[in-house]
Parts: sequence; structure tokens; C-alpha cells
Amino acid sequence: MTVVETSNIELFPEAARAALDKLTHVTSIALEGHAYSIGAALHLVPNRHAVFQGRFQGQEAVFRLALSPEAQKTAAQEWDELARVWPYMNTPPLTVQAPLFHAPEAGLTITALAKGEGLLTALWRLPPEERAAPIALSADWLYKFTAPSIEARPPNRRPWRSWAEKAAEQQPHDSLRAVEARVLQKMKKLYRQIDFPEWRVALAHGDFHLNNLFWDGEALTGIDLGATNHAPLYKDIARALVHMARRGMLPSGARRFGVDAAAFEAFAQRFQLSDQEENGFLPYFICFETLIKVEHPDMPQARLNHALAMSDALLTDLKQIA
Repeated sequence: MTVVETSNIELFPEAARAALDKLTHVTSIALEGHAYSIGAALHLVPNRHAVFQGRFQGQEAVFRLALSPEAQKTAAQEWDELARVWPYMNTPPLTVQAPLFHAPEAGLTITALAKGEGLLTALWRLPPEERAAPIALSADWLYKFTAPSIEARPPNRRPWRSWAEKAAEQQPHDSLRAVEARVLQKMKKLYRQIDFPEWRVALAHGDFHLNNLFWDGEALTGIDLGATNHAPLYKDIARALVHMARRGMLPSGARRFGVDAAAFEAFAQRFQLSDQEENGFLPYFICFETLIKVEHPDMPQARLNHALAMSDALLTDLKQIA
């Protein structure tokens, strides 16, 4: 019998056992005639999906089982996205998980196991002076991922401001609420300044942060490819930069718009951002990502301190442009 091992799984032991039972039943039918085995549980979101490690046709694999009709629909979209990307992202050092098997009616997806660990986790093990190269490689990964779908479209900036405004109202921490209210005001000023006929969009990753890139010391493998819609190019970049900064990852020791200055520059150079993109569109989405991720009421103080320091520094630079 498979042993459920991860701390996430330990939070939901009964749901984990039920997910394993369902996966065992589903695979016995969908994978008849295939060589496979189910190993340790990796992750579980009750009533959404369960993820298990295993083997499929002789290689290490990840089994993902949808646990609701909505999750089943999402799984189908994610499989389609992986199938779209795999033909041009199947070669290291910039790659994605190989799609191995999909049974849409069962909500079962099997992909090759990504080697290594999340890049952000790996960066903490490296001396600060060795972090710039893999961060630059993450910019290369995002560029390779988005390049075939990049196009210019008229700016659709209103929804992002509206979503950020609604999220800011939910901030439970007084210290963050105060500075984020000022960030929101600057975002509104940037909104009025985005008076250009076009900005660049692409088929987005949807949740692009460095722990959704697995790093084995040489190659980056992207996971959790969820989005299938075009979004402004700057949204994925901002997500990665803000995610780093709000966790205290600042290898260069300097900030630009609240995030690591060297990481900001790496993405700006890789995507050849224009002055308007670098000093208008990207800061607009850094504001968005700062406001949209509302901290949990019980968030550790260290995380709150990182968020506050990032927001204060962001506000300082915003004053120079808005």
C-alpha cells in the first residue's frame, strides 16, 4: 500500500486515503495494459485534485487526479496547454514536463517527473553571488515559453485595476493596508498614464513564480501550466519578481520598484522592454501583484516585514513616475 508522506497530505489524512482509493480504481481501468505503479503522495487540495509520484512505462512520473467536475475541466485545459508547449519546449535547459497520458473522462493526467526542486528554494542554498545566473535563466525560460504567442494589442488595463482594488479591501493587516492604499493610488495614476495604442500580450503561464520552475543545477522545467488566455506580457514577469521580494529574496541587495533590481534588469533585458514598458507597464503590474496577493491573517511576522519593506520601496520609486 502507498504511504502518504508529505506534510500537506498529513493535514487531510481521510481525504488523502479517499484520493488514493479513487486513483487506484481509476488507473486500474484507464491504464489497463500499461506498466505503472503509484508511489508517495505529493500534494492534495481536498475536492480539487490530488498529486502522486509513481512510474509510468518505465519512467518516473506524476499522477494528477481531478476530484471535482470543475477540476476535471481545469485538468483538460492544462493538458491542452502542455501539449501545445511541449513541441518547442522539450529540450533542456529550458523545458516543461513531458506529457505522458491523459484520460479526460477520468480526470487523470500523467506527466514526467520534474527533476530537482523549486528554483526559489534552490536559490536559498546558493551564495548570493551565484544566484544571478539561474534567475537570468528563469527569464530565458519565460521568454522561450511566451515568444511564439507574443503580439501587440490595445491595452485592456481596467480589469487589473479593478481586481487590485477589490483585493486591497481584503487586506487584514493594518500596517500593510496603509501602505497598500498609497500603492493603489499610484497604480490609479499609472492607469491614467497608460495612454498608448498597444502593449504586448502572450499566452501566459498564469502562476509564474520561481518555485514553479524546477531546477536540477543545469536545467529549468516549468510546471503548473494553467493559463490558456492571452494576458499582458508584464503580468507573468511581475508575478515572479513580487513573489521573490515578498519572501526576502534580494540577491543584488538593491531594489527597483520594490523588487530585486538585478532580477528586474534580467527580465527587462531578456524581453527587450521599451522605456514605456520598463517604467510604466511593468510597474503597473508590480502594483497589481503587490495588491492582489492578500496576506493570511496569521502570516508570520517575518513575511509581513518582507511585504512591508517591498511595498515601501515600491512606493518610493512610484513617486518618481506617477
